[in-house]
Amino acid sequence: MASYYNFISDSFNEIKLPKEPANLYDPIRNMLAQKGKLIRPELCLLACDLFNGITKNAIYPAISFELLHTFSLIHDDIMDQAELRRGKPTIYKEYGANSAILTGDALFAHAYQYLLQYKSIGITKIIHLFTTTAISICEGQQMDMDFEKKVKIKLDTYLQMIRLKTASMIAACLTTGAIIANAASEHQNYLYEFGINVGLAFQIQDDLFDVYGEADKVGKTNGQDIASNKKTFLSVKALEIANKEDLKTLKHYFSKTTFDFNEKFEAIKSLYDKYEIKAIAEQQIAHYYEQAYKHLNAIPVPENKKAPLIEFVEQLMYRNF
Repeated sequence: MASYYNFISDSFNEIKLPKEPANLYDPIRNMLAQKGKLIRPELCLLACDLFNGITKNAIYPAISFELLHTFSLIHDDIMDQAELRRGKPTIYKEYGANSAILTGDALFAHAYQYLLQYKSIGITKIIHLFTTTAISICEGQQMDMDFEKKVKIKLDTYLQMIRLKTASMIAACLTTGAIIANAASEHQNYLYEFGINVGLAFQIQDDLFDVYGEADKVGKTNGQDIASNKKTFLSVKALEIANKEDLKTLKHYFSKTTFDFNEKFEAIKSLYDKYEIKAIAEQQIAHYYEQAYKHLNAIPVPENKKAPLIEFVEQLMYRNF
C-alpha cells in the first residue's frame, strides 16, 4: 500500500499546470500540494490489483477521481464558508470565493483531461461512471444545502444524501479499478456495493470527528458542523430520539448560527452524550462495514488477493479520533 501511495503521490507531483494566470493556477498548486491521504486513487489501484489488473494502467483514472474529489472539496468549503481544510487555510479563505470557484471549475476540467489519457479497456464505461458520479456529488450537495432550511429531517433522507455525496465516489473508484482489470460485470457490481457501504461508514465516522475528534489530527476545527447547523448523523439521530424537553433545546440551538460557539457546542455535545449518540453512530458504522464485507466475500477471488484491500479499509474503519 505504501508503494501505491508513493506511485500516486509521484504522479501528482508530475502534474504540469500553466504559470499564468497565476491567480487561477496558484490556488490549484496550493491544493494539490496538500494531497491528503489519497484514499480514493489508492482504492482504485487496490481494486485493479484485486482482479490481477496492471495497476499502472489505472493511474490516470485514479488521478482523475482525486481531482474530482478535490474540486468538490473546494466548492464545499465556499458553500460552508470553511476556514480550514487538512489543517491549512481553505482556498476560499486564502484566495476569496471568486478565485475558489474558478479553481474548482478548472480542476473539474483537468480531471476530465486526465481521465481521457486512459485509452484502454472499458473507457466508455469509466467515462459514464465518472460523469454519473459527478452528478451524484452535485445532487448530494444540493440535498445537503436544502437541509439547512430545515431543523429536523428523516434519517433515511440524510443517509441518501451521504450516499450521493460521499459513498458514490468511493464506490466509483473501486469499480473503475475493476473495469480496468476487465473484471466480470457481476463482480464490478459487488465491488460497487462494497464501496457504497464503506463510504457510508466513512462519512458517519467523519461526522463523529467533528464532535469527538482531535483537531490537529482531523485537520479542521471541532464543532464546525454544530456551529453552522450542518446536518450530520449525530444531529439527525439526536433530534429523532430526544425527549420533548431536550428536543426543544436541540431545536433552539439548531435554529440559528448566532449563539456563542462554546456555549452551543457544549450544550449540544452534552445531549449527544446523554443519548449515547456516539455509541449509536459507531454501531451504524459497524453495520455498514459488515454489509460491505458481505459484498466483498461474494467475489470469488483468493483471500490473499483481498487482504490488501481489507487492510486498507480497516485502516479507515479504525482511524483514531
